Amino acid sequence: MQDARPTGPGSDAQRGRVPRLPLSPALRWCLRWYVGTRLVAMAAVALYLAFNPKVEAGSLVTKWDGWWYERIATLGYSRSLRPPLPRVTDWHHNYSDWAFFPGYPVLIRALHEVTFLPIAVVALGLSVVLGLVATRAVYALGEEYGGEQVGRAASLLFLAWPGSAVLGEPYSEGLYLAAAGYSLLFLIRRRWVLAGLLGAVATATRPTGTALIAAAGVVALVELWRRRDWWAVAAPALSATGIAGFVAFGWWRTGDPQVWRHAENLWVQRFDLNHKQLRTLYRSFVHLPSYLRSAGNREILAASVAQAFGILGMTGLLGALWALRRRLNLALAVYAFVALLTVVGYSAVGPRPRTLLAVLPAFVWTGAWLPPRVTQVTP
Repeated sequence: MQDARPTGPGSDAQRGRVPRLPLSPALRWCLRWYVGTRLVAMAAVALYLAFNPKVEAGSLVTKWDGWWYERIATLGYSRSLRPPLPRVTDWHHNYSDWAFFPGYPVLIRALHEVTFLPIAVVALGLSVVLGLVATRAVYALGEEYGGEQVGRAASLLFLAWPGSAVLGEPYSEGLYLAAAGYSLLFLIRRRWVLAGLLGAVATATRPTGTALIAAAGVVALVELWRRRDWWAVAAPALSATGIAGFVAFGWWRTGDPQVWRHAENLWVQRFDLNHKQLRTLYRSFVHLPSYLRSAGNREILAASVAQAFGILGMTGLLGALWALRRRLNLALAVYAFVALLTVVGYSAVGPRPRTLLAVLPAFVWTGAWLPPRVTQVTP
């Protein structure tokens, strides 16, 4: 049988080049910069491990929230508010797995059953792949708002934002940002069912997804008023099924219809406009020398620095909003307002770079606001 590959003067085989994958220019752009920025993040981790030889590399991806997601994917949710106590020294019993939404661990478990790969490997691989999908979603939102240049600028800002380091960890941000980004895109394009289905994935993944329900609800009301388009109601109705299903499952599993809210209390998470964290931020900078003396206070100081960086980011967002006030899209504006209110208002976390990733329109608006010379990056 003859080789069917093209061998003409213009073919890749004739030139000795490796054939390109059949990817769109936008996806190639996102892939190139995504890989580049992830390599930088990996280099930073390697440098950290070099200066901290007692820290094991594996522990960096199996601690904090990653531990809980992998536990849920492996064992499922507890039948009570607190998980069982396997040993007296297990501090996890003081908290609750019901504070974590099921979208990400359910997907981990499903792929584990199909591929037979270890849970930790699936969790990390999913996060990395979904991070690329989220980057492409930000690009698409920017392109929809202001063309290719804004799409490129928005995706670069998204990847350059310090919080994007979480896309290399087994956290739920990748899934949430990908689903929320494309849900907003389809909402703008008036593809109501697709917007609602992706909204359901987002609301089943993180509580910030309630911002999608709000955005879809406002857009539906406007569509009903202007065009009598009853299909628009599908977007908020479907979006709400994600979080509603989680609440119903928690009620059935534990007998407590408010198990998620009670779990949040164990994690000291409540909507209080973040006043406690703001006081801590003030004290850590005013009494800086004393906070540098002990390891515990240095951790508090690091969290305060992260919050300060987040506040600076919000300041830049306000500048972009003011400059683009006549060009704001309704869906993006409502979503950004509710998402930002959720991030800023919740105690114990606050406006850190990681949590501010949820405010996806911020990258679009900032990319559109920047001068053209700044946003012109060669492919």
